[in-house]
Amino acid sequence: MPSRAAMDKRRGRRHGEPVSRDVVLRAAKNQFAQHGYEKTTLRAIADEAHVDPSMVLYLFGSKAELFRESMKLVLDPELFTEELTAGNDDGLGFRIVRAYLTIWEQPDTAASMVSMLQSATSNSDAHKAFREFLHSYVMTAVTDALGGADDARLRAMLAATSLVGTAMLRYVMQVPPLSTLTADEVVTLIGPSIQRYLSAPADELGLPTTHTT
Repeated sequence: MPSRAAMDKRRGRRHGEPVSRDVVLRAAKNQFAQHGYEKTTLRAIADEAHVDPSMVLYLFGSKAELFRESMKLVLDPELFTEELTAGNDDGLGFRIVRAYLTIWEQPDTAASMVSMLQSATSNSDAHKAFREFLHSYVMTAVTDALGGADDARLRAMLAATSLVGTAMLRYVMQVPPLSTLTADEVVTLIGPSIQRYLSAPADELGLPTTHTT
């Protein structure tokens, strides 16, 4: 049987030292980025974080919840909100596209974004976690930036269709010519469409008078 010293060395922390949620989240982010949702195990996350697997469950309850929480390390809701409310360029739609593409273009977050989108389209648990994250944080941030109007959430969702489609073709499937354009060129091309979804009159867009939020 391994000695206490050997076990503590393997786990990477002193006996009785508190387990950091941030350490576990960073390990989860790395594991999900490398292996996707289905192939990532709680044991692998625990090994990278140097904690016992039971502690991972204690802190987060389930792999799906850990997946949802780790998304905040990739798409920080507070930073995203700051970008949306900057108000120093050519419109909210363009700011959304620019902030969104910046996340996809950064090497330390690109792999995580690809993994999250792939996992959300191939696994029901990951799909539910990703959808809850979008509704709770991303859609809420865009809706608030629009002033919380009655149709704001639907407008935000329409914008999201273009953003997700762009990410799927450009970064996941890497289909040219979209995948070969610069980020600035993509902003110029799809920014007007996002801006239209967010600011065009409701009758011009054909928005229903009542809709499910």
